[in-house]
Amino acid sequence: MKKNWRKEIICLCLAVLLLSGCGNTKYEAKDTVEREGNTFQIGNLQLEVKSWDKREEVKPKNPQGYYNHYKKEEGYYYHVLYGTLKNTGDKKVNVNQIKVEGLSNKEHYQGKIVLINEIQSYFWEEIEPGVELDFYIFSIVEKKEKAPSEYIFYFDEDGKIDKEQVSFDHKIKYSIPSELKRDKEN
Repeated sequence: MKKNWRKEIICLCLAVLLLSGCGNTKYEAKDTVEREGNTFQIGNLQLEVKSWDKREEVKPKNPQGYYNHYKKEEGYYYHVLYGTLKNTGDKKVNVNQIKVEGLSNKEHYQGKIVLINEIQSYFWEEIEPGVELDFYIFSIVEKKEKAPSEYIFYFDEDGKIDKEQVSFDHKIKYSIPSELKRDKEN
């Protein structure tokens, strides 16, 4: 009983963190790069975006036992990009060290990157050098708003960010290809 209570609190806190970021904080960066197409780079991470979907919740494809997920929030949906991510560098990377925003009609929505283990059963935050994993990039958007047409990624050269940080070394503005297919299976 006690473990279930903790799971609920953790999930609630994660949802509140995502919702509280909607459109409030303005981030800036020393260097801005615009990217489009299915493949792009964030530092030493090479991403290939394969599809997208709208979801009421975000969870692994084949959850097993206890797993982190992002629950349904009344009045919102999750816009999710699916693909593969490879660490081309020589150091482990924690994707929580990248601030993510979805952009829809000039409104910024807090986002997140999560990595998915090989058997699609739970989310990871770190990726070792040379490893390739599937990912979800998602933002939580008000139901009345269109899906994001762009995602913005902020990160620092040293790979570390502070919780309240608003100024970064790099900004990548990624335009989602209009021909990207919708995938309701992931």
